[in-house]
Amino acid sequence: MGAVLEMMRNLVILTLVLLAACSRPAPDVRSQISRAQLNEVTEPLMLAELDGLGTAAGVTRVATNGDIVTWQTGDKVGLSFRSGVLVATRGLGQDLISADVSHTRAALRGERQGYYTKFHSYLDGEHQTRFRSFQCIVTARTAEQIVIFERVHATTKVEETCHSPGLRVDNAYWFGDGIMWKSKQWVSPFAGYLLTERLVR
Repeated sequence: MGAVLEMMRNLVILTLVLLAACSRPAPDVRSQISRAQLNEVTEPLMLAELDGLGTAAGVTRVATNGDIVTWQTGDKVGLSFRSGVLVATRGLGQDLISADVSHTRAALRGERQGYYTKFHSYLDGEHQTRFRSFQCIVTARTAEQIVIFERVHATTKVEETCHSPGLRVDNAYWFGDGIMWKSKQWVSPFAGYLLTERLVR
């Protein structure tokens, strides 16, 4: 009985930590997660960090619309992905409204060579929609083993560099076995980069 109660207590703690508001400092959230706790979670779970805001939160999968999967924090901040590539955010204030990532997805599959275009639309500080186009290219593709909270994953790492007037963006994607296990993706000038780690498949 004591072991069961301890397991339940750990699950409650993990749920409270990972579904907390995005205002929590990233190191604080990470330090309170353990592999033992994650092993007891049966639903898909991801850790999301915004380096420009210095915050982190756990996100759970809440909706699927075709090939777009939306994840959400406990305070309703939404992140939408297509094949693991970020296409929209909601609830950040200055959101990524939409992104055309079809060429990036093709490049990740190894189906596109050379430069390609990526389009973003996002809200600025005055809540006006701004449009930005990027010229992108895959700069590296390597096999890499990564460790996420003590669990090893065999992945392919693809590094993508994108240029827009006055801005250079360096994205990275680690995927394997049909899962985007880890990523570093540009969101907007306000939010900076989104860092994701898939905690529970």
